[in-house]
Order: sequence, then C-alpha cells, then structure tokens
Amino acid sequence: MGAVPAWLRIGVPAAVLLAIAALLIWIIGAFLGFIVKLLVGSIIVIGFVALIGSTTRDRQMTR
Repeated sequence: MGAVPAWLRIGVPAAVLLAIAALLIWIIGAFLGFIVKLLVGSIIVIGFVALIGSTTRDRQMTR
C-alpha cells in the first residue's frame, strides 16, 4: 500500500471534527431557541391571565 498524503491524514480528521462541532452548535442552538420561545410564551400567557384576572376583579368590586 502507498503512503497516505499529508493533506489526507490531516484534512479528514479536521473535516470530521468540524462537522461534529457544527452539529453540536446546531443542536444546542435549537435547544436554546426552544427554551427562549417557551419562556417568552409563558410570560405572555401569565401576562394575559393577570390582565384578565385584574379586569374581572375590578368589575366585581364596582358592582
């Protein structure tokens, strides 16, 4: 068997490591995006519930 060129010995592991790093960044980014959307949605829902609760309480007090 012939000698393996230096660019192939260095390039293939480097390409594999870059692919793994890109995949990890993509997965972590998607997970963090999901958490941020969940937090923002929760804050909006809690805000609406508080707003609706305060208006119904005001109506009951004025009667």
